[in-house]
Amino acid sequence: MGIFHKSYATAKDKKGWFHIDKNGNSIYNERYLMIEPFYNGFSLIETFKNKKQIIDEKGNLILYL
Repeated sequence: MGIFHKSYATAKDKKGWFHIDKNGNSIYNERYLMIEPFYNGFSLIETFKNKKQIIDEKGNLILYL
């Protein structure tokens, strides 16, 4: 688990990385190979197919890279 930054932290379970809120609840259902903390409401993630994407704080896909 990562540190909390602006109300969210990174966490990992058996299925992969994800973001949690201050209550420890996952803020979306997806799991990823790699994630970064949210900055200005967005996070860079890497899927298990090695695709980089940007998601918002609700887990919505914003941009494919």
